Amino acid sequence: MKFDAKLIYIFSAALLVMGVSLISAHADLSDPTLSVYYGFDGEGETVKDGSSSGNDGKIVGDPIREDGVFGKAVRLETNVWVDMNGPEFTNGPVDGFTLSAWINHTGSTDPQTLLDAIGTDHGNGLFHVEIRTGGVRWFHRDGTNTTVFNINPGPVIEANKWVHFAGTYDSDSGDIKLYVNGEETHSGTGSGKCSDNWGVTAGIGHHKNGRWYAGLLDEYYIFARALTQDEIMDVMNGALLAVEPADKLTTTWGSIKSKK
Repeated sequence: MKFDAKLIYIFSAALLVMGVSLISAHADLSDPTLSVYYGFDGEGETVKDGSSSGNDGKIVGDPIREDGVFGKAVRLETNVWVDMNGPEFTNGPVDGFTLSAWINHTGSTDPQTLLDAIGTDHGNGLFHVEIRTGGVRWFHRDGTNTTVFNINPGPVIEANKWVHFAGTYDSDSGDIKLYVNGEETHSGTGSGKCSDNWGVTAGIGHHKNGRWYAGLLDEYYIFARALTQDEIMDVMNGALLAVEPADKLTTTWGSIKSKK
């Protein structure tokens, strides 16, 4: 049987393209859309970014780490927060956005900031991702001061226990989705691109010296795209961590559920 060399070349090229597409459809720490990954497993004030974006953070205040879901977690409180160096933050979200984190807050009645960013276009906050007693606030306005997405209130995050929260936004479809422990809880529709002008400040833990986060945070991710539910489950379960450091607790979601 004879084979046409041109057809073989076209078929091989098609397989290569399909392979690249399949690989890029699944998140990992080398995903080019991963803006930041904080595992909080180091020591001192530096928070090492495990993504390829190089967005190392800095703990402002007393850097306290305690046992978390995977390895160590960071404890934040009034005047203790993570500075993400907004003016030099790279690979910020534009076409889409995902924030994913393990949360163990103390139940403060004040809003608690999971992400705050302020740009140079106006003085209002760009991102307000906050735990509130009535439910999560999931909000973004762009550089023109126009609301891009807004769900408020979202899901209630229970206090004094580890809970996984994730939220996504896709600018092409406008889809907004919120998840608790991998299950979708809220959805909506937004419009427009996200602003990556974080030229004044960006951080975890407060907004303009208020709305302080109080409690533990672990496995904090920001992607510049909307992850699928399956990908969020992978992130939640630590599947993106190709190699577990020696001091990881390697606590699985199944064992966390069994302790409830």
